[in-house]
Amino acid sequence: MPSIARMTLFMMLAHVALGAIMPYLPVWLATTKGLSGAQIGVILASSSFGRILVGPLAAAWAEGRRDRRIPLIVFSTALAVGYLSFPFLGVFWPIALACFATGVMFQCLMPFAEAGVMRVTSQSRRWPYGRARAAASAAFVLANLGAGATIQAFGVEAVYAWFIIACLATVACGFWLHPEPIAEPVVTPLSTRLKDSFALFKRRTFFLAVLAASFIQAAHAFYYGFSSKLWLEQGFSGSQVGMLWAFGVIVEIAFFALLASRLNHFRPETLILWGGIASIIRWAAFAQTPDLGVTFLVQALHALTFAATHMGFMRLIEAEIPLAQRATGQQLGSAIIMSPTMGLASIAAGSLYDQFQSGGYWSGVILATIGLILISLLLSPKQPTLKLPQEDQIR
Repeated sequence: MPSIARMTLFMMLAHVALGAIMPYLPVWLATTKGLSGAQIGVILASSSFGRILVGPLAAAWAEGRRDRRIPLIVFSTALAVGYLSFPFLGVFWPIALACFATGVMFQCLMPFAEAGVMRVTSQSRRWPYGRARAAASAAFVLANLGAGATIQAFGVEAVYAWFIIACLATVACGFWLHPEPIAEPVVTPLSTRLKDSFALFKRRTFFLAVLAASFIQAAHAFYYGFSSKLWLEQGFSGSQVGMLWAFGVIVEIAFFALLASRLNHFRPETLILWGGIASIIRWAAFAQTPDLGVTFLVQALHALTFAATHMGFMRLIEAEIPLAQRATGQQLGSAIIMSPTMGLASIAAGSLYDQFQSGGYWSGVILATIGLILISLLLSPKQPTLKLPQEDQIR
């Protein structure tokens, strides 16, 4: 099987795990471990703060490996081991520690997987990055639906099986990937690689755009942590909750598969701007606890709030950073800028849920507005349009 197919499959399996864990881990923790909204918020936030330290170290460490598969295998294995420990943990602090470790591993794994897909698809016209990313999103949808149906049929406790099976399948696929030896591996000391990596933040366009994207993505924190619980409390069934999550990702798939390749004449900053505008509309609407039909309609904005913002961020990296450093650029941008904003938003989300229930969605409106202001600073006529390279040689 070609390298593109294997790497795409790895990304899909990682998103099967994510598609079950993201919407249903908070519900599982509340039901099986008896945690409050505030405790869940702290747990979800802790990995984002941990990644501030672990992310740069992971990026610098990975640059010294002789095979690009190694980070994928190491982080996916650690993730599976972490989730296998969950049934044996009964009080808050061990649970929080396990969630912290698995969350950090997940957040370190995904940028390397994204960079791997970008790398193997960079010269392919039949299977470009957008289609591979759409396939991963489709896997996320299947997990949403399957995990939701599992909860409806067997109860919340049963969704844990999705966590384990998906994580173990991801590990197996990591070992199955074709070797990707680096012809001239980095031999400089780890401290020097860290210092060189942080120099990326001296680029004003990169720094401001990643900062703006981080606020718009952090506006999802309340949704990620508590939308499933709120919808269940509102009277929606487990299958309906799964369908709502799935529908949001279906429109995301449509964006990546059908529109992403047609948007090359738009600046990355413009895509992030669209995400910010849609985010304000989406979270303000969800704060009103609409009925099922309206909720589905508003959920379609996920194509912009997440997908357009994510594509803008990825295209910015493609335009600003040489191919050999893109994994580092994505890892650092996510760890140093995106993780703190998401972490703080997740902490606030738990308390907001306990006090205001669906009113907590207004926090997303505030965060998206900040992102919108920041990205507007890069959209003045004096700012040059970024030209994406047709190809980039590894040096």
